Amino acid sequence: MKPTRILIAEDHTILREGLKALLGGIEDIDIVGEVSDGFAAVQACETLKPDLVLLDLSMPRMTGMEALRQIKKQNAAIKVLILTVHRTEEHLFAALQNGADGYALKDSAAAELVLAVRSVMEGHRYLCPRISTQ
Repeated sequence: MKPTRILIAEDHTILREGLKALLGGIEDIDIVGEVSDGFAAVQACETLKPDLVLLDLSMPRMTGMEALRQIKKQNAAIKVLILTVHRTEEHLFAALQNGADGYALKDSAAAELVLAVRSVMEGHRYLCPRISTQ
């Protein structure tokens, strides 16, 4: 089975590096790129053609929500897993309405993030248990 190609879109360097170290160490995952803003995420999706984008909502130059809309518009096959600090229904529903395949919180355990990635790649919609009760 070919590895899942992931693009990390996160504006905080230490978080990006942590996600890369965490996910890059998993056998069936290949980190194909990392970007620090929404505009770069959209561009990277065009050139790198990842299977999945880990996308922060709060980023410079273009919000994650706008990047989500544009990524899904240019290639609906790319899965997008939102990874955010935002716990509100407003953010969750907006992300889902704009095509997000999953929604996870940044304070989740590493095992939960891996579960979220695998779940989304299997074609399921993933919602962080602590937010899905909303």
